[in-house]
Amino acid sequence: MLTQLSRFGTITKLNVKSIRLKQITRFFMKGSALQGTLRGGALGLETHIEVESSEPPEKIRHLIKMGGQTCFTLQSLINPVPVKTSVTLNGEPLVL
Repeated sequence: MLTQLSRFGTITKLNVKSIRLKQITRFFMKGSALQGTLRGGALGLETHIEVESSEPPEKIRHLIKMGGQTCFTLQSLINPVPVKTSVTLNGEPLVL
């Protein structure tokens, strides 16, 4: 997301002195590896953004909105996408 914030700020010529971003993602894992029931996933994502700028709050709100809307990873979590996996073993396809 930080890349998108920087990109959008540059495109719109916003006067931004600095942007700091901290993300906390919480995960879980449950089940048994030996029994083949092990599963993992995400419990949530928290994003904390610190901006230093002389721009009005409305412009910074818009910057943050556009950063979130154009962040590929964030949007993939919000709107899940199809996932395809293919495997080869010793150069031969391995059916999963």
